[in-house]
Amino acid sequence: MATKRPHSDCDEEPPRKRMRASPEYESTDELSTADHSTKDHSTEASCGGAGDCGFRRPCKDRLEDLYHQGVLLGQGGFGSVYAGTRKSDGLPVAIKYVTRDEEELKVPGLDDPIPLEVALMMHVSHETSCANVLKLLDWFEGLDEYIMILERPDPCQDLFQFCKSKGGFLSEDLARHVVAQVLQALRHCEKHNVLHRDLKPENLLIELQSLQVKLIDFGCGDIWRDSVYTEFAGTEDYTPPEWFLSQKYRAGPCTVWSLGVTLYQLVCGYLPFPTKRAAIRGRIKFPPSVSPDCRNLIRQCLKRKAADRLTMQQIKLHPWLQHC
Repeated sequence: MATKRPHSDCDEEPPRKRMRASPEYESTDELSTADHSTKDHSTEASCGGAGDCGFRRPCKDRLEDLYHQGVLLGQGGFGSVYAGTRKSDGLPVAIKYVTRDEEELKVPGLDDPIPLEVALMMHVSHETSCANVLKLLDWFEGLDEYIMILERPDPCQDLFQFCKSKGGFLSEDLARHVVAQVLQALRHCEKHNVLHRDLKPENLLIELQSLQVKLIDFGCGDIWRDSVYTEFAGTEDYTPPEWFLSQKYRAGPCTVWSLGVTLYQLVCGYLPFPTKRAAIRGRIKFPPSVSPDCRNLIRQCLKRKAADRLTMQQIKLHPWLQHC
């Protein structure tokens, strides 16, 4: 189960919005040019194509005038996601309704802060997009919620369901194909100062025909920073032991840990650590079918000490991934 925000479990007092400044584009010569470009196009109905959203205000048109809303795809503490289509061209989309009780972020070119999840998705679509990160196409603002229009690969499954359809786990060749794309998505997020913080098979979509993988759901995300985080957001089974021991973690080692847990689950069919105590002990057992190179990569990602884990650049160069 994912914890969306560190304060989200408190029912006695409504969560307070916290506004942050966007660090990636502050005080640069490129900022003034980017700001003018964003302002010139911020009232258009849609982004106009993949990866060119920039930082933009919410759409002023009515959602029902631009999109058909279909069946419910998923529901949780965050809100609801529906299948939909864009009326102008029939493009499949996902329509995500999110209760407006989260943090906000100040971004270049906009006078008012915007919901953090929206801002993070704009960050990863700013200037250059990544084929392995789900794209934000549009967004709308209501009094108590905001609505994101997201691309929807069709046909697709989340990676958890995809693994179940394959008998519970993937061959190493297929897992390697998946992990190489996940790594691409995570490195793209880091490059654009975005920490996803809830990497797991349920937050990865795989297109069933092309086998292209996309990272989804930035609802637990934050701005990537080098300093220590002291608030938890994400899913406990994929959380590194340093959080359980000291309630502190860093973005890079935390991401690598969740990648290691995800890879283990893909090739073994179950989680490496059934409890927090097991994660803290860090003892990993493998079925005989897992190759030595794959075992080594997983062990290097799941080191108990955060400083001992591989970096994402080192993971990219690991022998197991060189068979791609």
